[in-house]
Amino acid sequence: MIGKSLITPLARRLVQVASLVGLNSSFGGGQVKWLCVPVMNCHSCALAWFACPIGVFVHYAGYRVFPFLALGTLLLVGVLLGRFLCGWVCPMGFLQDLLYKIPGRKIALPGWTKNIKYVLLAVTVMLLPFLFGGETLWSYCRVCPVSALQSTIPNWISGGGGALPLRTIVKLAVLAAVLLLVVISRRGFCRVLCPIGAALAPLNHLSFWRVKPVDGCIACKQCNTACPTQCEPAPRMIATMPPSHAAECVICHDCRTACPVLRRK
Repeated sequence: MIGKSLITPLARRLVQVASLVGLNSSFGGGQVKWLCVPVMNCHSCALAWFACPIGVFVHYAGYRVFPFLALGTLLLVGVLLGRFLCGWVCPMGFLQDLLYKIPGRKIALPGWTKNIKYVLLAVTVMLLPFLFGGETLWSYCRVCPVSALQSTIPNWISGGGGALPLRTIVKLAVLAAVLLLVVISRRGFCRVLCPIGAALAPLNHLSFWRVKPVDGCIACKQCNTACPTQCEPAPRMIATMPPSHAAECVICHDCRTACPVLRRK
């Protein structure tokens, strides 16, 4: 476990910036696209080093081949770290954190919306590509907002612009809707639409990396307010249970940063 002094909002921002640059710095080629890193970072991006597990799952499902390496990598990372990469490494998570700072009306999403990402994982990443092939317009990759941001838009600009096909317009419309969502709802994409988050969420219960409960919790519930994914860590803190056992926790440690008990120490 990293020492308390290193778990700060500034440290997380620095790691997020370094991860964004590090994952997308393949200017000279030599990518390692056979290896998946379980974050939302499109491997169709010309600068991306690694493969996106969602793209790999869609591709393999289309050929009806089991993705042993991709699934094994995801399970290994999940057991070791849970959703730590979501909170500290994922470029899409970093973008959400920045966009939520835009002033304006904010909303809390209904609790049931967190289940949508599991449906997307099962249906658009696995079932439909398996039935209709990896190139089906109904796969997650065809509407993925991260793909639109990192691949579709740069390719359109580098190609000189021009008229867009309907499926590209739909993809960009999905991107616009997601960007609006994350401006008004903190980590809305993580909670509702991220299939990698859906795959990693159950592994939070097994993860070796855990957010420690606070000794002497005073039940002020400031951690609930600080939590970016509406996990409500307070009941677990009060019961001296790791708040990261919640499936939606992205292990950002903001609950501990906001704790007045720890700030007094």
